[in-house]
Amino acid sequence: MNKMPTARDCIVEAFLQLCQTLPCDKITVSQLTKKAGYNRSTFYAYFNNTDDLLKQLENELFQIVDTFLPHGIRIFRTGVPTEEERQLSKIFFKNNAPIMSMLLGPNGDPRFVYKMKNHIRQVLVRHLQLTPQQLTPQLQLLMEFILSGHLQVLVYCYQHNSPISPLDFWLKLISFIDQPALLAAMAPKSDTSL
Repeated sequence: MNKMPTARDCIVEAFLQLCQTLPCDKITVSQLTKKAGYNRSTFYAYFNNTDDLLKQLENELFQIVDTFLPHGIRIFRTGVPTEEERQLSKIFFKNNAPIMSMLLGPNGDPRFVYKMKNHIRQVLVRHLQLTPQQLTPQLQLLMEFILSGHLQVLVYCYQHNSPISPLDFWLKLISFIDQPALLAAMAPKSDTSL
């Protein structure tokens, strides 16, 4: 059974709809409340201002990414998602593609792209247990390339109603990547300075 959307849900949905035609930093509380069908006091029950709304959306996405990313790393390493991971991926992209696409797209928050890449990079470094010595300029560039490309694939798939999911695209792309070299570049190295 689907739950009824809350006033907060309606305000967030109105924000996402407005972001299709307006830059997110130009949207006003008046525009939002009018679009959502609520008064200003309802808006302020959930958010301090539109920047706070944006910040809350971003923080929610960071938490969701944190739960999904270990599966993504495992899929990247093996090239074979489990059925559970396929379902998680489908749910993740279905539920979050509109918000990700808006935040990363042309009317989104340019700061969000930087924050999302930095957040994912930190999770990767922790998960792969990379030391500062292992984070060479080459590895940093490789991570930047992978993160930038993957985030833009998400936006493209959503904006073009792609018949291929981002997960299936990534699995097809893996066949073109020199995986042993890439995985070797990303694998933790033992510290030989001792």
